[in-house]
Amino acid sequence: MDANKEEVTGSESAMNNSSVTMVDVLNEQLEQEAESDAVLGGSDDKNCTYAKGYIERQALYACLTCLPESRVNEEKRAGVCLACSYHCHEGHELIELYTKRNFRCDCGGKRMPDVRCKLDPLKLEANNENKYNQNFSGLYCTCKRPYPDPEDNVPDEMIQCVVCEDWYHTRHLDSDLPENTKDFAEMICGGCMERVTILKNYVGKIETGNRTLLDDTLQVDVTGLDESSATVDTSVVHDGAQKLDDPQNDENQSKRPKLDICTKPQLEQEVGVYKKGATFWNDGWRLHLCRCSDCSDMYKQFNVEFLLNEKDTVQWYEENGRTKTETQGSSYEQGMRAWNQIGRFQQVEILTGYNRMKERLRDFLDTFVSSQQVVTEKDITEFFAKLNREKQDSAGSPSYFCR
Repeated sequence: MDANKEEVTGSESAMNNSSVTMVDVLNEQLEQEAESDAVLGGSDDKNCTYAKGYIERQALYACLTCLPESRVNEEKRAGVCLACSYHCHEGHELIELYTKRNFRCDCGGKRMPDVRCKLDPLKLEANNENKYNQNFSGLYCTCKRPYPDPEDNVPDEMIQCVVCEDWYHTRHLDSDLPENTKDFAEMICGGCMERVTILKNYVGKIETGNRTLLDDTLQVDVTGLDESSATVDTSVVHDGAQKLDDPQNDENQSKRPKLDICTKPQLEQEVGVYKKGATFWNDGWRLHLCRCSDCSDMYKQFNVEFLLNEKDTVQWYEENGRTKTETQGSSYEQGMRAWNQIGRFQQVEILTGYNRMKERLRDFLDTFVSSQQVVTEKDITEFFAKLNREKQDSAGSPSYFCR
């Protein structure tokens, strides 16, 4: 979430227009497009993802138009994928949820029985594995407030916890934020640190500048002798166990015992590094998590097995989205290709509709200039929702796809 986003008054916008150059507009467009690509580029914007099951990570939205009771009723919370937000909930009041892990689209499903999904109308199975937090009701942080919060005038940033995936104001983390935000890649909130106790062992114990990768070779002394004595060379395997190499006994290799060596740091109870509150983790910290059988069982017990999956990180998701965009071209290039494929008559219709919309929007904003009122996100949403209703009414079809 961009906590530095500011509401601009109509009068300020009118004054700034006189000093804005085309270069400024293009640079701002490219910057916004890059941010959009990072979040949306990794998700499918044309096909509902329900049939694909529980997606490792995707952009999601909650629709308050279809489920207004979800504001106060936890049992009514639901999420829709990117494609459904475009095709089934256009003009609705949507909450942008950024990305969530292991989620299957609810549009038109058991949680949204009064909604018709235009992309995949047959959704018979309940999404029992979906997890819903307060974000689906438009609330965030320990303060349980909306974002943006009309009653909060304190400048602040919000950071997402990689475990519970809720968003938190930095002032509510009960921990000092690193001076440079580039000094950490992920944050785990204080509540999750208290719940997932195994993570406390790693606080202050990970040196990512000289880390050992999963496929590196370790020298492990299994004889109990000092370093001058012979050591046994073992190799880390992906299931967390370590295989004892014995080249002189290859025939019995399958019968040799496996060393299940735990590399989890010890938690110093009295003078430990961990203090209560949020913790901040450098890039690559997940590679240091021990994968022995005991630790693996603990990850399952705490429902955090995803921490061992590199594709679970938002960083991996965003990089994948950027790569996808570079392959397909920018949204401008894609739009121009689509524009050149339609007929002249359709082009004229689109341009006519655009000019009408622009005139309506200018008249709408002029009312704020004359009254010197602030233009809010809600005002803009209501404006386009009204245009959408008028368009649907003129076509003789219902305004929404809700029954």
